[in-house]
Amino acid sequence: MKPLKKLLNSSSAVVSAGAVVGASLATSAFAQEGAQNAAVEIAQSGNDTIVVTAQKRAESIQDVPLAVTAFGENDLEAIKAVDVSDIAVRTPNFTATQFNLGEPQYYIRGVGSTSDSAASDPTVPVFIDEVYIGRAAGSNFDFFDLERIEVLRGPQGTLYGRNTTGGAISVVTKKPSTEDPYLRLQGVAGNYDTYEGRVVGNMPLSDAAAVKAAVSYRTQDGFSTNLFTGEELGGRENISARLQGLFEPTDRASILISADYAKDDNGGNARVPFPLFDDEPTTPAFRAVYPEGTDIRVSPSNPDGFQDRELWGVMARGEVETDIGVVTSITSYREVELNWFEDLAAAPLLPRNDDRVLEESNQFSQELRLSSTAESEIQWVAGLYYFTENVDRNETFDVVFAPVPIAGGSTEFIQDAKNTSYAAFAQATIPITDALNFTGGVRYTYDEKEIRQIALDNETPPDGFPGVPLFPGQPYDISAEEDFDAVTGRASLEYTMPTGDLIYVSYSRGFKSGVFPSQNNILQNVGEALAPEKVNNYEIGVKTDSFNNRLRLNATAFYLDYADLQQFILDAGLNLVTFSVDAEVYGFEFESVARPVDWLELGGTLSILETEIQGSVVNNIDLDGNDLPRSPNVSFNAFAATTFDAPGGEVFIRGNYSWRDDFFHEATNLRETEIGSYGLFDARIAYRPDNANVEIAMWGKNLADAEYQTHVIPFLGNGFSLFGPPRTFGGSITVEF
Repeated sequence: MKPLKKLLNSSSAVVSAGAVVGASLATSAFAQEGAQNAAVEIAQSGNDTIVVTAQKRAESIQDVPLAVTAFGENDLEAIKAVDVSDIAVRTPNFTATQFNLGEPQYYIRGVGSTSDSAASDPTVPVFIDEVYIGRAAGSNFDFFDLERIEVLRGPQGTLYGRNTTGGAISVVTKKPSTEDPYLRLQGVAGNYDTYEGRVVGNMPLSDAAAVKAAVSYRTQDGFSTNLFTGEELGGRENISARLQGLFEPTDRASILISADYAKDDNGGNARVPFPLFDDEPTTPAFRAVYPEGTDIRVSPSNPDGFQDRELWGVMARGEVETDIGVVTSITSYREVELNWFEDLAAAPLLPRNDDRVLEESNQFSQELRLSSTAESEIQWVAGLYYFTENVDRNETFDVVFAPVPIAGGSTEFIQDAKNTSYAAFAQATIPITDALNFTGGVRYTYDEKEIRQIALDNETPPDGFPGVPLFPGQPYDISAEEDFDAVTGRASLEYTMPTGDLIYVSYSRGFKSGVFPSQNNILQNVGEALAPEKVNNYEIGVKTDSFNNRLRLNATAFYLDYADLQQFILDAGLNLVTFSVDAEVYGFEFESVARPVDWLELGGTLSILETEIQGSVVNNIDLDGNDLPRSPNVSFNAFAATTFDAPGGEVFIRGNYSWRDDFFHEATNLRETEIGSYGLFDARIAYRPDNANVEIAMWGKNLADAEYQTHVIPFLGNGFSLFGPPRTFGGSITVEF
């Protein structure tokens, strides 16, 4: 069904459309404290505007000719954002699924990546304080002590490291302040034995120096139990810390030093046989293990599963204003170690597939920029970028099929890769008239990839055949390298109407390097890299504030033409297949927020997305005309927030409902990969006493206790799924001295 017809046929979506027209948004437009590096709030009489640095300079989000959604510090607290999944449902055309802790899968406008190759790049990368995170294992982390998060949609062809074809997630931490010392303490308790504690301390050392430390701890029992043992599955434990030092030797120079560390000790995933179809010959065997009507929180997954991760990094940012412009240097080093084990099939009486991974990676990056000062009539930035990364990945598949031992075996895939990238970029915004600007940018990227791949047969069956997924291939040891380069960029015209509203049209070209397929069983494909992704993006947008800034409505229409879009699937034979497709994507995005009266705020988003794969056949499956994966045709988010006086203080209440259409998990569009539509309702109420820096709050997520899939593996005509958290709730106390 086409998205517009589906929208009109959905009563809940019609309600959302009305909310968008009347007042809907998820761009965070709420008050927050001033921040360093000019990223401060601009207060307006009706709606507040957050300043973003999406174009490497501080601008009001309403003046940025890009499709960008931002969440400020107060927004993240109000929605109790723990990780990227909490902001994805509140951002237009952003879908976040997760295979495991170390392999989150971010898709924007139907474009993302699930490849685990050591020589692959994320399609929607995460940046932390402008530092590009090369591996997915380092991009999914606990949110704490953040200033804001910016989500840029569409290819970022000029200013972002390694280039992006889908979009970018920019995480900005809260920096030290030289103004006042403070200590912030927060404790959280909730169901499923949820306990969280956070401590943030800021200490000015002088008028020109300050240090800041933040520590976060979170633990939560799992939501599921093992079908056979009754043991808990999926529990989580995380500790994270960050230490920062800010030095301002002059009023024209600053140095920020930052170090962070995080460790996760999580239980294994609770995968369940779902969906199952009665017309498949394997279904009766699956039902013998998992009868129809079995609680989805009861899983036959191996109770020995685990998800462990340790990561750390250091960063130095120096900035000095000179007579010719502002010089910025960002130097960073990061390491990630991931160790996990999962029972992929979750069906002990049928083929059991235990997947074990140990991945270690380290990266170094250096960015050097020269940009115009804020007073310059022409706003410009030029820079050089260098990135290098080493990835060692070892993955073992142990497949056991008791009735037919020949179908089992143990195969091991070893990858050792080095990825290097060089880039030069420049962008300028030039006034044509007082109301019309032209922005042009260009970037040259040169990437080098080297990889050694080894496939081992650890347990050859009596007939001499290796186990799956190596079968029917043979063990190998192959080294390969390849270089990729591209010129990309963007051009846009921006017109400021007499009302102050912005309308823009833009073109951008994105590029992502080719990838060497991983865990391949076809020898001739092992050392052959897929072609780079290329995309042309055409966009028109409008950003408006009206009724004395009490109503904001932002809208975007876009069309994307993709060539060689990289895809990664697990086929029916347990073979991991990497391939490319061409595709077209178009759609609309609406964001709005309204404050009809001072004590009430209404908002939301509405997204319409249409994707189509063009002319591809993979493993005898015709993909022509299929939807791209993780591409719901319609999705929306709506919230209402109110603040009112109460005895001795003030009460803040916010409720949020998000809904997304069904979508396919893979480009094959097989029925077992379809994830059904679902809606989630969250709420929070907080009390803040007068004359006291205290907040007491209660919160709830998925209050309707919806059962919704977050990941599925197709196998033998059926599926093996992960489900999102059930209803969770709790309370918190926050004190600041």
